[in-house]
Amino acid sequence: MTMMTMMRGMAIAMIAISMLAGCDSGDPEARQQMIQTGLSEKAAAELSRMGVTTEEMQSIAEAKKGGLDDASIVQMVKSVHEHDLKFDLGFSLQILTQQGIGATVLTQLVDMGALPRWGDDISALKAAGVSDVTILEMAKLRFQEHRDLLSGNQYASLKRFGLSDAGLLTFARNGGTYQQIQELSRELALGRPEQEALRSVGM
Repeated sequence: MTMMTMMRGMAIAMIAISMLAGCDSGDPEARQQMIQTGLSEKAAAELSRMGVTTEEMQSIAEAKKGGLDDASIVQMVKSVHEHDLKFDLGFSLQILTQQGIGATVLTQLVDMGALPRWGDDISALKAAGVSDVTILEMAKLRFQEHRDLLSGNQYASLKRFGLSDAGLLTFARNGGTYQQIQELSRELALGRPEQEALRSVGM
């Protein structure tokens, strides 16, 4: 074996070692801390390779404490990092998870930027009994179609007067105003059928 062949072999070996090391990059201490919060070794390793900060680890622990699954947490952190932001949604996610909003819907809400900006609105809608699917559709109106929506509390008031989720979406899609909320609430309180009540306020 010539010296050149040996050197070439050593160079290839060094490249292979570097590539293998790169595949397992990440802060071992951070990975261990995340495992202690209840994350699996696989999720902790993936998150550590993303270079999460101490503050982000605390937020991840809050999300995990709320019952969010590992795969969803990893996807959310990745999504936030892709927008050059830090993951600080843990407490909001903990509250929304405990309110019963599913992980798939929460992940989509994070992807479209509805969290944290619309967190209180989402919580208000969920507390009023609005379904996950409807909340997601309303968030799409606000963050993907860039519609001007009212607050979650205002829409929730209509739900408490008996408006269905379908009616709520109709009202939001048609740009219902605060004044129309008051008018519609009165009509519903008087027992007027939903479709008639919606038509009476121009929907």
